[in-house]
Amino acid sequence: MAHYNSFIRIPALVIRNWIAPLPRLHAFDADVVRLRVWPNDIDFNLHLNNARYLSVMDYGRMRLLARAGLLTPVLKARWVPLVGGVWITYRRSLELWAQYTLTTRLDCWDDRWFYMEQTFTGKDGLAAVGWVKGALYDPGKKAIVEPQRILDIAQPGLVSPPVPESMQVLNELTREKLQSAT
Repeated sequence: MAHYNSFIRIPALVIRNWIAPLPRLHAFDADVVRLRVWPNDIDFNLHLNNARYLSVMDYGRMRLLARAGLLTPVLKARWVPLVGGVWITYRRSLELWAQYTLTTRLDCWDDRWFYMEQTFTGKDGLAAVGWVKGALYDPGKKAIVEPQRILDIAQPGLVSPPVPESMQVLNELTREKLQSAT
């Protein structure tokens, strides 16, 4: 059950979306899904494992693609989702059996990356917040697909808000670390 999201939940979402598409959202609307912490989600502290947060976030981003009307075109084009960076802060534990919501929202994009915020909220409030820098990759062309091209499929002419200064700082810190690691 370690890869429940990858091998069961996400394929089930794809099949469900082909049969009965999820209600559409505007690109800037948030997708909210209610979930529960199951025994296969926990670590020795009996709370949602930190790695599971990332796996659940994958599912949230796929739901957002589906609800924005982009999942089917992305699959037909055989574009592959990639994550360029994840920054997550944990505030409260989500204990075994706890119900929580995952909220996924597209904040903006540039010529290469989508920037999203994903929050986990339990009965006591915010449990974690993550920021994701993601893209879609075209393996045939061996290149990242420009985000504007992708969004124009569902909502032509939509313009991104400016990339927040905080995200620009995170990008710069990442570049510095990657350059110093080589």
